[in-house]
Amino acid sequence: MESEGMLRHLAFFEELGRMDETDASWRSVSAGLVVMRLVDSWIEDGATPSRVDAWGVSSVREAIAEVAGSTPLRRMLTGIVDAIVSSTSVDMHAVIPRLMAYGQALEYDAKWSIAADVYRTIVAHAHPTDDADVVVSAYIQLAICCRTIGELDDAADAYNTASCVALAAGDMIGVLRGRLGDAKVAMARGNMPQAELILDETILRAQAGGHDELQARALVDRAFVAGSRGEHDRAIRYSYEALDLSSSQRERDRILMNIATAFRFLGLLDAARDSYLIVAATTQEQYVRWFCELNMLELAADQRSELQFDRYRRDLESADLTPQLRVMYLLNVGRGYQSFGRAEASVSYLESAIAMASAHKLNQLLFEAEAALAAAHRSEPRTERSATPIEIDPSVQSVIGAIRNMKQMAGAG
Repeated sequence: MESEGMLRHLAFFEELGRMDETDASWRSVSAGLVVMRLVDSWIEDGATPSRVDAWGVSSVREAIAEVAGSTPLRRMLTGIVDAIVSSTSVDMHAVIPRLMAYGQALEYDAKWSIAADVYRTIVAHAHPTDDADVVVSAYIQLAICCRTIGELDDAADAYNTASCVALAAGDMIGVLRGRLGDAKVAMARGNMPQAELILDETILRAQAGGHDELQARALVDRAFVAGSRGEHDRAIRYSYEALDLSSSQRERDRILMNIATAFRFLGLLDAARDSYLIVAATTQEQYVRWFCELNMLELAADQRSELQFDRYRRDLESADLTPQLRVMYLLNVGRGYQSFGRAEASVSYLESAIAMASAHKLNQLLFEAEAALAAAHRSEPRTERSATPIEIDPSVQSVIGAIRNMKQMAGAG
């Protein structure tokens, strides 16, 4: 039974094997493991008082007590144990919501493999009919975890099962969520034609059912597929349709930034700047505001607007940026000074970007900064972006006008 339990929660053991016992995270993973094994025993052996004592609940609580009280994991694991101890029978309804919360907390901490283990425990013991809504959600979260760590076959199986359970329960939203997952797996595999077919079907079904948020999510993914094929005008159109349907401020921020990126690919730099200005003026998240300002800093350099460039440089210079955003700032300023022919200032910022990217292991930004520094030493002029495309599609032109109106209404710029 012991070896069987180890195999069942192998992801926890593998995670522990990669960590040092002095690490605070080691204690939280270890506590999670003993709680999951307690759940197994409770399900298999029943909830009689003698069994509860025999399982060594006190030792489980001791392990949980070692978890930092400042993290939500301690409270979540305690809640799972409390539900087990207070149960007079094996009632999964009392434990499943707590397990779901634990799995999601692990996802937030980027513990994808052990989060998947938690979701597998849920789907193994929840009733596919009585608990269909929870089962569908657990399968979709399991699929997301598998997709994130590159286990695409397992992700595809989990998305498919989620759709099947939802269909049997008459849950059309669950079916469509599963289909959106199928499209994401196709995209991850590089099969864009298959992703396009799934998304087009899902958009029509969501529209017919009046499921606006799901339709918006499908349109966002459809825009990504179009953009990956270089069809940036179509990416703008799909994104703008999604913007009109989405009620989430965070999702609207993301969509507007996607629109800005597509505008930049088309050489519509003024329209891109307008999109970033709207997000910077309306977002509730400081991180997103800073990200937009960094992009506007880069756009100012692309448009050779040294006055605007210097404004954003000064505004961001003293901001309490994350390491990643600080490296982006240093890189964009260095590239900008290169555009303005100020080689000495460019080199100084790019060297700082390299040092910080290396210290924080931000490898992609490190490569970009090294390439920019090499170009600066060779006195290569920065490649200019075209400010005016050869031809603007009418659908794109209408979005440009709508974005301009949104900017005025937001009082941005």
